[in-house]
Amino acid sequence: MTRNSALKSDSKSVAGVITGDITNSQSYSDDEFSDILATLRGSLTNYANLYGGDFDIYRGDAFQLVIKQSQHCMRTAVGVRLALKAHELSVDVRMSIAVGEVQFRPSEVKTGTGEAFVLSGRGLDNIKPHHLAFYSGNHQLDNKTQLLTRFADAHISGLTQTQAQTLLAYLEASDKSHESIAAILDKNRSNVSRILNASNYKLIAEYLDYMEQALISNDKNSTSLQASK
Repeated sequence: MTRNSALKSDSKSVAGVITGDITNSQSYSDDEFSDILATLRGSLTNYANLYGGDFDIYRGDAFQLVIKQSQHCMRTAVGVRLALKAHELSVDVRMSIAVGEVQFRPSEVKTGTGEAFVLSGRGLDNIKPHHLAFYSGNHQLDNKTQLLTRFADAHISGLTQTQAQTLLAYLEASDKSHESIAAILDKNRSNVSRILNASNYKLIAEYLDYMEQALISNDKNSTSLQASK
């Protein structure tokens, strides 16, 4: 499914790839699952438009998203997961995120090739019992971020539906004041502050900022190495 014309047909570049599936998908009724897919599609569309990307939903409960602005791939993955946990059924997903070279047709993301597709797909095969995993092909970067990602994953797994909804609103808002979040959610400020604090929102925000800076630095180092060859 094409979301951004910036990623041309058969384009070959560095990007972030998120491969995921909905957990326990067989446990939902047809109507429930249709509503879950609508939430997933809406979240994927939002981030594809925001960061330049394309996605496919296939096999019923599986999806793959390519993000051109690869430094935002973890923010995207966490946002998608929170959107589903914020659903009234508090749905969870497993996602393997990777950055690297990719080649694909925007209309057929799931048939893409390249390092990021391989790492992301292989990572999802081996992800259990976790729900989030990150790979880059850079062992130094992977070693620095692996434990942090596991902590973030475990923390998000324990969030309630209300905490996920409130944390997502905070992460996506341009005005991050608690008053603004309260207005978005139509809740009182003190209640929003209590929920955000209970969800350790600052730690999640700092983790996402750290991952973005780490990926920006990794991209700069890779560019410098290629230029020196």
